[in-house]
Parts: sequence; structure tokens; C-alpha cells
Amino acid sequence: MLLQGYPSLEYIVIDGGSSDDSVRIIRKYERWLDYWVSESDRGQADALRKGFRRAQGELIGWINSDDLLAPNALRAVAEAYVQNPFFGIYAGVVENFEDGHLGEDHEIIRQQNITFDNLLRLGSASSVAETYVEPTWHQPGIFFSADLYRRSGEINPNYFYRMDYDLLLRMLENGGRVIYLNQTLAYFRKYPQSKMGGVYENHPHFVRYMGEKYEIASRYLDRLSEEDRARIRLEYLKVLWRGTYLNLVHGQPARAATCLSLGLRVGGLDAHGALFLIVGHRIFRRLAHLLRSWRS
Repeated sequence: MLLQGYPSLEYIVIDGGSSDDSVRIIRKYERWLDYWVSESDRGQADALRKGFRRAQGELIGWINSDDLLAPNALRAVAEAYVQNPFFGIYAGVVENFEDGHLGEDHEIIRQQNITFDNLLRLGSASSVAETYVEPTWHQPGIFFSADLYRRSGEINPNYFYRMDYDLLLRMLENGGRVIYLNQTLAYFRKYPQSKMGGVYENHPHFVRYMGEKYEIASRYLDRLSEEDRARIRLEYLKVLWRGTYLNLVHGQPARAATCLSLGLRVGGLDAHGALFLIVGHRIFRRLAHLLRSWRS
């Protein structure tokens, strides 16, 4: 961060009262910081909101302690903003890496198709909406104007996993448009102990992850057709039923019950009706696949 060589960098560090060496390291770099604090908070989203409220610049972004900014990333974002000041959202390439170093096999994520409608249908596999294109987005490579952020109501501290999805939807809803940068802006470290690295169907926080995602999306579902709404609910149901099954297999009945409970709430059905919906959908897809095979 400090090696960006960008003249107008405002560097704010919000630490959640760490008991390790974080404060010692922060003090080591204190003279380069505009503001820092180490105190207990409600989690990552709460810390981000505190930092953004302190920020005085025209552009905002965040980088997690596990991740890195690419060289000259801030200058590239600033130049994109100067050339396109009214778009509000600036998204560049993110490179995922593992094992603590950048290797030749790291994954390159090129952000694209980020619109309100595409994000809302994310994961729905909808073939009905002709305007739907699968979006690709990755938070470490996304920056936004302070004006758009504040007009959109700030980040929501109630979300632990999907605060970025919620904020991005609201910024797009409030007139934000995306400028795409072709250069790498950030490096994202992947490892099993990271917050997002282990969110699978029998993970302890899986239901919270899915619950947040559906709660956010459900605020906007009335804007979609009934068929699209049904498809989105079905995608959530399939994942939640899989979570119920895997938790039972792994001897976690409490987690299985929580998955089942959320699945019933999402589906708006009783257990038999929801299960029938998924089985019927799979049978229909299998028949459709066979028909296509016969025709070809």
C-alpha cells in the first residue's frame, strides 16, 4: 500500500482490538497513516463503515489484511475516475493466489457484466431473461466514488459475509455504472482458514452466508417476473437441501435442521412440496437433455 507512489493517498487502518502483533506493526507505520484505531467492533462491515466515515477523498476502496494491491493500482483507478467521473464504480482485474506467494498458476479474474439485473439473478441460471449475462465480480478490485457510496446508504454492519454484494447492488440501484480496467488492481490470497475459503454446505456458517445472500436478493425480487423469481428460489433451495443432506451425513443434525429451516422459508413451501419441486425440476432438465440428444 505504502509503495503505491500515489501522491493523494489517504491511508486509514481500523483494527478490531487485535491481541496479536497488529498494533505494534501499525505503530511502526504510524507516521504514514492518516488515521488508525484499535478497538472492539461488530465485525468487518462495522470497521469498514468507521473507516469510510473518516475518509475525505473522492474515491474509496478497501483491501483486507490477507490481500495486496498491485503496483500502480491507485493511479490507474484515479485516472479512470478523472476520465469518467460520473460512472461511480471502477473494477479491475484481480489475481487469486495460493500458498503465500504469486505463482505461475494463479487465477486471473476479469470483472465483467456487472449490472443490477445481472447481480440480482446471480446463480439463477435463468434462460428466460434475455438480458441476463453471467456477471463476474471480485471485491478487492472494485473501487467507487465517495458520493455514490454515501448516496447509497453506506455499508451495512449487520452483514458478516455478503456486505459487498449488498453494497454493490445498492450502488447500482442508485445510478452507479461500471468502468472496467484491463490491468490488475489487486491480489487475493486463497487459503482454507480465510473467511470465504471454507464456506461450503456443511461449514458452520454456511446457513448464515446463504441467509444473508437471500435476504439481500429478496428485497428486489418483486422487480422480476414470477418465472425468474421461481428460478432464483429453486437455486437457493437446491443448495440448502444439499447442505441439509451433507450435514446429516457428517453427523451435524443441528446444522442440518438450520439448513432445512432456511430452505422452507426460502421456498415458502412445506418440506414435501419443496422436495417435490426440486425432484420435478431435475426430472424435467433430464428429459430436456435427452430430447436435445435425440435431435442432434
